[in-house]
Amino acid sequence: MNYDFWLVALSFAVAVLASLTALDLAGRLRATTGRARGVWLCGGALAMGCGIWSMHFIGMLAMEMAGAMQYDIAMTLVSMVAAVFASCAALLLACGPRATAARLGTGGAVMGGGVCLMHYLGMEAMLTHSAITYKPSLFLLSVGIAVLASTAALWLAFHLNPTAAERRPRFRLRLLAAVVMAVGITGMHYTGMAAANYDPAAMIMTESALSPTQLSIAIALIASTVMLVALLMAVYDSHLASRTARLAKSLQHANRELKSMVSRDPLTRLPNRLLMEQRLEQALRRAQLNDSSLSVLFVDLDRFKAVNDSMGHHVGDLLLKLVASRLKASTRDSDTISRVGGDEFMIVTAEGTSRAESEALAKRVTESLGTPFQLEGHIVRISCSVGISVYPGDGSTPHDLMVHADAAMYHAKDMGRNNLQFYERGMSSVAARRNLLEQRLRLAMEHGGLTLAYQPKVDVISGEVTGLEALLRWEDEELGTIRPEEIISIAEDTGLILPIGEWVLSSACRQMQDWHARGLPRLPIAVNVSAIQLNHKHFVTVVEEVLNETGLPPGYLEFELTETAIMHDPDNALRILNRLSRLGISLSIDDFGTGYSNLSQLKRFPISRLKVDRSFTAGVASDFQDAAIVKAMFMLAQSLNLEVVAEGVETDEQLEFIRNLKGNQYQGYLYSKPLGVADLENLLGLHAAAPSPTATADAEVDIAD
Repeated sequence: MNYDFWLVALSFAVAVLASLTALDLAGRLRATTGRARGVWLCGGALAMGCGIWSMHFIGMLAMEMAGAMQYDIAMTLVSMVAAVFASCAALLLACGPRATAARLGTGGAVMGGGVCLMHYLGMEAMLTHSAITYKPSLFLLSVGIAVLASTAALWLAFHLNPTAAERRPRFRLRLLAAVVMAVGITGMHYTGMAAANYDPAAMIMTESALSPTQLSIAIALIASTVMLVALLMAVYDSHLASRTARLAKSLQHANRELKSMVSRDPLTRLPNRLLMEQRLEQALRRAQLNDSSLSVLFVDLDRFKAVNDSMGHHVGDLLLKLVASRLKASTRDSDTISRVGGDEFMIVTAEGTSRAESEALAKRVTESLGTPFQLEGHIVRISCSVGISVYPGDGSTPHDLMVHADAAMYHAKDMGRNNLQFYERGMSSVAARRNLLEQRLRLAMEHGGLTLAYQPKVDVISGEVTGLEALLRWEDEELGTIRPEEIISIAEDTGLILPIGEWVLSSACRQMQDWHARGLPRLPIAVNVSAIQLNHKHFVTVVEEVLNETGLPPGYLEFELTETAIMHDPDNALRILNRLSRLGISLSIDDFGTGYSNLSQLKRFPISRLKVDRSFTAGVASDFQDAAIVKAMFMLAQSLNLEVVAEGVETDEQLEFIRNLKGNQYQGYLYSKPLGVADLENLLGLHAAAPSPTATADAEVDIAD
């Protein structure tokens, strides 16, 4: 039996190409699931089955015969289908969840059996007058070649699995597997042909049979189909690879975002407390190694809550971003800035920073944040309090340095804010007390622990009680009497000043109405208002609601404001005060002389009186300078047609001094200490003369004294 060499070579090449395509697709089976797995399985089975079929009939064409060989069309198609299904079954078995030796052996047997089945069905497709017989030894050899080669090729295919550990697919290994499979297919074919016994002269010629030309066309179509499948699979794989790359990129981006969320403040993009603690720990290790120093600066914004509450959270967020930018500009690249709370920032200086350098840094920060901010058409002024702890003197752990810097910051607030303080022993107890006070203050608000005590205001000439000052009082069960200064400081820092202020206003108005209903003289009442309250966007609405609920006429209500509260945002303050004045509410400046005064601005406001602070009144009888200052204040007020109230009058000499300056009212221990409701009712019944509703005298609620 003779063969055309080039057709034999072509049959082997087709077998290699089909095997290469099939094994490449099969190698992906274990790495995929769902629909993608089905696509790879079908593609691999079709490529392998059609390749085996094409190789077989090219081999048949390579056989040199005296006449033209004819084939039964139906049996030819059956042989191709058998090859495809056998390939599919083999791939499923070999590429299951666990590619064991038994599974690979079974898959090889099925694949080899399928190759043999396709070959011998193809032989049966030959149209002859006599039956084809086979030599048993060569027949069995052909089956053995097919099974062994298929098993070896499938084993290599498993090791081409791209997800298996340390089994990266390489082209040479893939090509080797394809060659092994092709050797098995072609070896089986030509061994099977050698095993066949038939008479070439017995070939049947029929019009319905498949001629060599038609078979060549069919083989070309099948081969084209194999290559088309390979091309489509490559395109599909490219699509999947592209999608996988996009997903991987998205996953990497998501991982970066997740890490950023864990370690960065989402608003300012500064490191958060977690990342700051890690960097502080690293800096401490370096400082300990090099026997050097570093500092922790705790920066807290003063009156930030006033901006947040009065202008809205979006403005507050914008302010925090600008603060972060200014902090970056004030520090070195080697320093770490972090946002550790709502309006709290922390700076960890670079290892080797001295105490003097830390102080200079803190001064740059306070100066930078003290410069007015331009926010949505508003000029916003804030300040900051800075606490500083230094390694190694103030602690050797991140926790100690942070706690001590925090304690120093609270001490800076208690010292008047807008300043810096280094940590000293004893400050920690102050900070702990402040934290405890905040917790207890919230409980006091919830359970009615706050009260008002009243101190009379007296007419300088007649000596009659013409008003009242209501003072905020808090007697804690555990801590005892709490100073009003502590209450207000904590309330402003925590935002509690708004509900406390509303409670004070409502309670004072109700008390005045209650006294009036019981026959006691009606007195106008003045209520202290903080900058946070004044700048709150709903302040005027709250005032109107309280007046409506209590029934107190607006003419009997007066608000007292400090100079600092007005000058915090003078344009906004002017708009608010004009609205209050139009309601009929009187306005006055409290603690005059102790705050930020700008007379050119002050005269713009609808103010009706000034209150001279007790710190000036105390020395008028003994200190020439205090006396001169008070005289100047009285002259200023009277030139502006304002009434004057002197606070803290405790002696007859002080009262006589005020009387000689033609003051209007005074208050102080000379007449009475602050009294409870019952004691004050007795005092009013004995001494008070009922003023007219248009009287300018007042009863004052002071939540800052």
